[in-house]
Amino acid sequence: MKRILSQVDLAKAFGKHQYQILDMNYREKILNHPLVRGLFTIGNYFVMVGNIKSMKIEFLGGNCKEISGYTEVEINKRQAEFLMSFAVPDDLHFNLEVVKIAIQYLQNRPENERDRIYVIYFYKARKKNGETMTIQHQSIPILFDAQKIPYVFTNIITDISHLGLANIPQSTLINRANGDIFHINPNSLKLIKHQDDFSMREKEIIRLLTKGLTSKQIANQINISYETARTHRKNILKKSGLNNTAQLIGYAFTQGLI
Repeated sequence: MKRILSQVDLAKAFGKHQYQILDMNYREKILNHPLVRGLFTIGNYFVMVGNIKSMKIEFLGGNCKEISGYTEVEINKRQAEFLMSFAVPDDLHFNLEVVKIAIQYLQNRPENERDRIYVIYFYKARKKNGETMTIQHQSIPILFDAQKIPYVFTNIITDISHLGLANIPQSTLINRANGDIFHINPNSLKLIKHQDDFSMREKEIIRLLTKGLTSKQIANQINISYETARTHRKNILKKSGLNNTAQLIGYAFTQGLI
């Protein structure tokens, strides 16, 4: 079955649940967050709101059982144990190092940028039955402490095993306030600035390709000729060193192009 890019529907994942944290209902804050509204996914996902100070899961929604094998009740019962055992051990260690790097970067940025900074983790995780899968984990800061350091995050966890990504684990740090995109990998635990090789038109076409549009549909949507759309597509694949659109989708996610 063909998988296409679709916008994260947090309202559906949250349903009609109401929940409290520190006597503040932030359901609407999450749903209306500018970063959350702009997120996309390409597979089944579930949503988890986590508090890193208390190491507690505040909320679960979406297809958690289908993806992890654990029901909402089981995950809520396990709490921190689930958080620490979901990723395979080596990838968990890498993820924890990325958290340190991301917090250090955030502390060095102006406070008015900090709610626009987020991290996407790509790692191997293990289902309840022992089966491994590849996860895209988008972690969005929602609440900040008095020092403007985030401690409550909305996490969108997607099974992207079907993309066949290589070089896992890896992470991408994105600052939507100033346009910075950095990559982090286990061989170099530091921020590596993304080298942008694509024009604005090519980025637009990449986003349309990841949504499942054909060259003909892209041509019609952005008012260019079919041959121009095909040429852009070929150039994009050549620049990225990829062979097909399926590989391009995975590349676009890991490079922060979506």
